[in-house]
Amino acid sequence: MFDRAGASGLSVKDFQDLIMVNQIGKRFWNEIDPSYQFLNACLGTNGNMSKGQKTNGGGPIWAIFDSDAVQREGWDPKPPNVDRSGWFFSADTIAELAGQIENPYQLQKMPAAALEETVARYNSFVEAGKDADFARPMLKYKIQTPPFHAAWSTPILHDCLAGLRINTKCQVIDLHGQTDPGTVPCGESAGGFALHGLPRVIVFGRVAGREAALNKA
Repeated sequence: MFDRAGASGLSVKDFQDLIMVNQIGKRFWNEIDPSYQFLNACLGTNGNMSKGQKTNGGGPIWAIFDSDAVQREGWDPKPPNVDRSGWFFSADTIAELAGQIENPYQLQKMPAAALEETVARYNSFVEAGKDADFARPMLKYKIQTPPFHAAWSTPILHDCLAGLRINTKCQVIDLHGQTDPGTVPCGESAGGFALHGLPRVIVFGRVAGREAALNKA
């Protein structure tokens, strides 16, 4: 199924190898800051203004990098490692790269001049050794060697901690604080505990199964 997955994605070892821009070709954050503030910035308007200039979500975010970055990271930017059907683009110039970006979630074409200006401005920061826009530390590499690449890098929801409120026996607690011994959700349908992934499924699945069997008996 690997070749049908579209892309496995490119794992980034050093975020100094790229910049991130919104759908209008502008940087919007310090790319090496992994805090929740970065997620807040991603979920901001980021140039995604709908009709009537009302906000309409954050919009696509693109990682921009050059062939030097590909070599440093050891990437193989060819399918199935990347998905060229709207999620990964390459070009010999920054302007051509902007013109190629087309995605169902891209409200408008990325302005070529804007992306050119963004890359040139970032390169000037590398020369100066200081990011005057977002205070990104230890600037290392210019984006200057073709071919240039744009990779979809919009954050996605991995999982959530929402669900029916439960007690330690996986019994549902209603709005009045009463429990229902006959309803024992687990996994993603259960909430109230700061667990996710396998611990959430295995641990609470075992508890729910045990309690369901006891109640049936």
